[in-house]
Amino acid sequence: MNIPNLIKQTPLFKNIDAKAVEDLAANCHSRTYTKGGEIFAMGDEAKSFFVVVKGWVKLYRVSKEGEEVVINIFGPGESFAEAAVFNDKKMYPVSAQAIEEVSLIEIPRAFFIRKIETDTSFALRMLGAIASHQHYLVQQLEQVTTRTAPQRIGAFLLRFCQKTEGNKGELVVDLPYNRAIISTRLNIKPETFSRGLSKLEPYGVVVENKQILIKNITSLADFCDVMLNQKSC
Repeated sequence: MNIPNLIKQTPLFKNIDAKAVEDLAANCHSRTYTKGGEIFAMGDEAKSFFVVVKGWVKLYRVSKEGEEVVINIFGPGESFAEAAVFNDKKMYPVSAQAIEEVSLIEIPRAFFIRKIETDTSFALRMLGAIASHQHYLVQQLEQVTTRTAPQRIGAFLLRFCQKTEGNKGELVVDLPYNRAIISTRLNIKPETFSRGLSKLEPYGVVVENKQILIKNITSLADFCDVMLNQKSC
């Protein structure tokens, strides 16, 4: 696992300098969890936050009635639990679990806070990154409230697509086996997700078992009103 390179590709850290990346990498840890593995439980001390390298993670709570309520889903390249690290209570307000086998970068709270306190440039860049993240959250909210289900699905696929080996111009998205999890993030019903995928076929989206292939990224981006330079892939 090339931790420095993975850190640099994470939106939260994309604008920090090489020295700061090296410092972070030297103090981070790689973690792997099997499917269903508990990353942390609600009420645990918030000692770290995380970056997803591979796989999917869900944040959830258990209601008084004993029902699981999914709060959010995070995929490759996304970070989570930052708010708990900065919170004065220093505890996780929700639980985190691996939806499938997942690889993470664990960033210790103690080092991160010390870095902010001693490195003014790093602190300012983090403020900028947090502001950008808030803008991204606003965009996600806008997608949920104004875009159709197929457009939401398409924008999600563009967010997590990766280049495939040997197929020039073709992109792939590896989804969790339980697609109802993704439906929760997009605020749609599981059956709506399946129907929405089929409506993306004219824009170059092909479903092959667990994987989804994007054969015409420009067409899909135009349909979803997504700028190509804002994609992760």
